[in-house]
Amino acid sequence: MSQRHIRSLLAAGAALVVVTACGSDGGDSKPRPSASVPEVARYFQMSVAPQDIPPGKPAHLPFRFKNDGDVPFDARFEFRVTPLHQPALKTDQWELGVTDDPVKASGTPVELAKGPGTGGLSGTTSLKVPQGNSTRYLTLSSDRHVEQAGEGVRVNVRATVDGKVVGNVTQDIDFLTVSADTTERNKPLEKAGAWTEFTYSLKNLTRTELAGLQGDLALGCVSGSGGPLADQVSCVSQGDREQPPFTAVEWRADGDWKPVPGMGGGNEKENAPEVAGTFGEFGLSAQGSQELRIRVKPSAAMEREDKTGRLLLTLAHRDKGKTRQYAEVRQEFPLS
Repeated sequence: MSQRHIRSLLAAGAALVVVTACGSDGGDSKPRPSASVPEVARYFQMSVAPQDIPPGKPAHLPFRFKNDGDVPFDARFEFRVTPLHQPALKTDQWELGVTDDPVKASGTPVELAKGPGTGGLSGTTSLKVPQGNSTRYLTLSSDRHVEQAGEGVRVNVRATVDGKVVGNVTQDIDFLTVSADTTERNKPLEKAGAWTEFTYSLKNLTRTELAGLQGDLALGCVSGSGGPLADQVSCVSQGDREQPPFTAVEWRADGDWKPVPGMGGGNEKENAPEVAGTFGEFGLSAQGSQELRIRVKPSAAMEREDKTGRLLLTLAHRDKGKTRQYAEVRQEFPLS
């Protein structure tokens, strides 16, 4: 065989290797997105979780990404903030930022400018989206006074790669209307037949009177020492399921003690993991404060070993079938 023929065969073999390598991804026929290819829209999802904006403080809105592609990518994010039931927004009254950890750092600020819509603000920033699931936080704050309940903003976030939209999400955010503060209880629940009291300091954060407030109360038990991941369990033992865990539950705002309907004395639903009831009505003057007190009387049937009590108080207003939630406070307390 001539040297020229041998060189021709070697060149052809090398070309075949190159073609084979370029035409295969190692046996995986699934297309893989590139950081510069707009098809990442097929692999990318994002969401913004709601949270009320407290006065003079930022709301930390969980900003979640899901990238099912094979590589991370850089994206441009456009934020639009428009008013809901309030006047046009002003750039000197609003701040927006993006952070990985709202406890340790305020994050990267997003400069806001007027527009593009009437009364709204907008700004942009670039972020790297990693593979898999990840969470950042939008820090949104305003120093304006809230005139009445229902005021808020609509936040729209649009993500683009190379000018192509790969994600779009919108979330309505309310101003916090009522603050409800309470002191953590470390003392165990009183013995059967004795009252245990919980006190809440309420404040109307608006410049309008709030009337017709109601309290939704839920009392129950969770396993072990509690915490957000603890399982809900019955407050009474298996042999005492016909007995109520509490013989009385009462509330008081600006008058006498009153029973909470549906709670205490056997009024609960049989075998329910928690007892619940709604009480009210009461009001809060414009920017006024009020002390709300709850007291509970446990029964002898309550099983206290290896359990923690949990009380959830929600303040709401109901009108013509519509419910507006103003505040929610979750509290855990030892049973023994």
